[in-house]
Amino acid sequence: MITLYQFTPLLGLPNASPFCMKLELYLRLAGLEHKVVTLKGLGGSPTGKAPYIDIDGEVIADSGLIINYLEAKFGHPVDGKLTLAERGQSLAFQRMMEEHLYWVAVYMRWVDPATRRHWEPHMQKLIGLPGFLVPLVSKLAARGIRKTLYKQGVGRHAPETIWRMGIADIQALAHWLGNRTWAFGETPTTLDSVMAAFVGNIMRTPWDNPLTAATLKHGNLVAHFERLMARCFPELAP
Repeated sequence: MITLYQFTPLLGLPNASPFCMKLELYLRLAGLEHKVVTLKGLGGSPTGKAPYIDIDGEVIADSGLIINYLEAKFGHPVDGKLTLAERGQSLAFQRMMEEHLYWVAVYMRWVDPATRRHWEPHMQKLIGLPGFLVPLVSKLAARGIRKTLYKQGVGRHAPETIWRMGIADIQALAHWLGNRTWAFGETPTTLDSVMAAFVGNIMRTPWDNPLTAATLKHGNLVAHFERLMARCFPELAP
C-alpha cells in the first residue's frame, strides 16, 4: 500500500500544489492502490516539503523522485512506451514548468500586490489558521517568498517582465501540444499529469491576473486539463 501525504484539496482541484496534484494524477494513471492523508504539518517529510509517500515503511519525498521510483518498481506503467527522444522532451517540458513557470505562479499567489489579498482566504483553509492570524501570516509569508524569488532570479524583474516570462512558458506548451489529445500517443503519460497540474492550478486561480488570462486563451490546454480530470478525477471534472 502506498500512503500519499499532501495538502488539502482546494480551488476545486485535487490539490492547490501542482506537485501534489501531479503525483496523485500519476498514481491514478498508473492504477496503483494508494490512500491519501491530508497533512497538518511537514514534520514527517524528509525534505520538509510535500508531497511525500510511505511505501512498505520507506518514506520518499519529491514528486519527481517518487515517480521515478514507482516507475522502476512497478514496471514503468505510465512512461514505459516512451522512446528515448520522447523521454528527453518530457523531461525538458517538466523542467520548464517545475523550475521556471512554477516561480511565476508563486509570484502570482504570494507576492503580486494586486492579487495576494485574494489568496488569503484560501491560504487560511490550506494551512488551517485562525482567521485573525491570516493577514499577519500572509504578510510574513509574502516577505519570505519575495526574498526567495529574488535569490532564484525571477523576483529581480519588474512585474510586467515576470508575467511575460510565465506567459512565454504557457505559449510554448500550447504550441507544442497543438491538436494532440495527449503529449505522446494515445494514452497520457507523466508529462500530461504535470501539464494538467500546472495549467489547472493557473486556470483555477479565482482572481484576474495576466498569467491566468493568457492560459485561458489556449483552448487546447484547457481541453487537455479537462480531459485528464474527467479520466482521473471524474468527481471533480468541470
